[in-house]
Amino acid sequence: MTVTIAGCGALGSLLAARILAGGERVQIFQRAGAHLEALRTRGITVEADRGGVSRNYQPSAASCDTRDLEPSRLIIVLVKSYHTGDILPVRDLLTSDGVVLSLQNGLGNAETLAGLFGEERVAAGVSTYGAYRTAPGTIHWGGDGFIVFGPYQRGRDMAWIGEYLRAAGLNADYQEDPRPAIWKKLGINAMVNTCAALTRMGNGELLASPPVLELMKKLGKETVAAAGRAGVNLDFEELWALHAENLERTAANRPSMLQDIEAGRQTETDAISGGVLGYARSDEDFPCTRTVHALLKALDLNRPG
Repeated sequence: MTVTIAGCGALGSLLAARILAGGERVQIFQRAGAHLEALRTRGITVEADRGGVSRNYQPSAASCDTRDLEPSRLIIVLVKSYHTGDILPVRDLLTSDGVVLSLQNGLGNAETLAGLFGEERVAAGVSTYGAYRTAPGTIHWGGDGFIVFGPYQRGRDMAWIGEYLRAAGLNADYQEDPRPAIWKKLGINAMVNTCAALTRMGNGELLASPPVLELMKKLGKETVAAAGRAGVNLDFEELWALHAENLERTAANRPSMLQDIEAGRQTETDAISGGVLGYARSDEDFPCTRTVHALLKALDLNRPG
């Protein structure tokens, strides 16, 4: 089976490399640019990969034109949340029994994909694998993690995806209801990505900063409250323990929103902090989330170009 990675940035490149290392076929749908040209001509280079050795992985194809790609039963979506609608062309690649799996940050991505592909063909989840891009076609390994996912439409059986991903060498857990996992990851992103982007600190530096840790606790508690209003009950202490373990495991990683700031790209604050604020009941609700969201929006509006 050929897997299509739609949006092969840092995380997409790492997951593609892991699947390729497992002996499976991977093709890449990526917007035109230097990164795509590097993927097409040189493949994916993972610096300091497992064992500290750099390795190269060759996808079967990489293109911005679906006519260059073959049919696929599984399409993993990793484009930025604000580009989700741009992957509509890959609908032509999806086989009749195929599934589109969103492992994107924030809220709202699965809903967008359901509108494009149909609810019954969408799965949603999260990934805690860590990587950051150092050059076109080159990423630095930031730590392995896990994937948790499930069907967007309740009652659909998509367990085969978990079996396939595990066979390909990924840590994948299938759950019938992926919403708790998505909200947990939203909580981690609301703490880590926002603070990293505003302080320019990597994961290890965040963990070593008491003032940042205190702010992250407040952001996490506000996310837990928002999740409760969405019908998902989270335990803050459990979330915080998961968050601290994730920071330790991926101490060398530079979070995606920090990478966006450094590259002059738009952040995903609307899908992350904005997703939390979607459950606010007044203009005074969730004050810490509201503040970091306003600061990140200001950076977005004033980014070069």
